[in-house]
Amino acid sequence: MSKELIKVQVSSPRESENSIGVFVKLFFDDNGNYSSGSDLQWFPKSQCILEKIEPEDSTKQFPSYFLTAPKWLINKKIK
Repeated sequence: MSKELIKVQVSSPRESENSIGVFVKLFFDDNGNYSSGSDLQWFPKSQCILEKIEPEDSTKQFPSYFLTAPKWLINKKIK
């Protein structure tokens, strides 16, 4: 299996002891801002990194989340 890592935008993270749950199908408004997400998928913390980016104006936008994981795992979980 490839060890190549890729970074994808996700939303609404949840955590368990060993996993990160995120919505992987995102929806954007007419201005290109994230508005909602669906399709909760769980990723092992041992192979993934979750990054949170705060918006410039938190009254108008949600934070952005990015998951970095092995390409094979992203391909398996996100279709």
